[in-house]
Amino acid sequence: MDKKSIFRINLVKRRKELGLTQEQLASRMNVSPQAVSKWENSSYPDGELLPQLAKELNTSLDSMFGVKITDSRRDIEQLVDDELRATPPDKRSEKFMRIMYSALCACNPNTDTVGRLRESYEHETYAGLKTDRELALSRISEDLRYFCFLEIPEKGVNSYFGDTTNMIRLFNTLADDDAISIISYLGASVRNKMFSVAMISEKLGIPTEKVQHIIDRLDRFGLVWRVSADINDLPVILYGYTHQIPLTLILVLAKTITNYLKYMDPNVEEWSQGAFRRENGEQDEVVPQVPWWGEGEL
Repeated sequence: MDKKSIFRINLVKRRKELGLTQEQLASRMNVSPQAVSKWENSSYPDGELLPQLAKELNTSLDSMFGVKITDSRRDIEQLVDDELRATPPDKRSEKFMRIMYSALCACNPNTDTVGRLRESYEHETYAGLKTDRELALSRISEDLRYFCFLEIPEKGVNSYFGDTTNMIRLFNTLADDDAISIISYLGASVRNKMFSVAMISEKLGIPTEKVQHIIDRLDRFGLVWRVSADINDLPVILYGYTHQIPLTLILVLAKTITNYLKYMDPNVEEWSQGAFRRENGEQDEVVPQVPWWGEGEL
């Protein structure tokens, strides 16, 4: 295929990826829609317009002309930044998951093929990474996808815990079906919407006293915020939900923990020590691995 055909194909493809019409691209380029149509069908833009065209399409001229450059010094962060910024918002989460999945697969020493997220999975499927330096878990079934990554600190994750009292209080709070129902109800709200205890009680069929007890605990954790209002000359306390990201992930991961993770794709385990460390710095002796088959050994 000649360079002109490659350019036209890539121009059309990139414009549609960004959700732009010929008219919208023409407006950005300060040319007529007919000019864009010609670029896509029969002629090149003027040379001085090419850099601007690449900029408006958030790509490079090399990509437009199908030139692949192999450079060991390439800026990976810049490539990821360019790719995600050029992706329409409604497609960004899928692109993010594909990048993260490929990164996880790249840590697998047993394969040198590029990890590519499939369009669908027959079973509930996870991808896992466990080494002495990092942990990662990803659910890759399309009905709910997530990617969690942890860089293990030198002194272990438990060095971060400190006083565990509030951790226990949080787990005690979440160990209640009514608490999870209230969190789910509040979490389904729009930003800055306020709720009264009486309204939550009526909507969920939970006694007012129980709702107030749970809300007070959530308030102490900073998971809700309260304001005082006068309604019909009566003082009322209203609560807003903070939509805390860690709490959402805790609940999703709690469900993961209680599932039987039968299907893992891939499951990379290159570790000798867990993510926790002993406070005195002692380590168990590494269990020696069985040596692999020697050359010519039968």
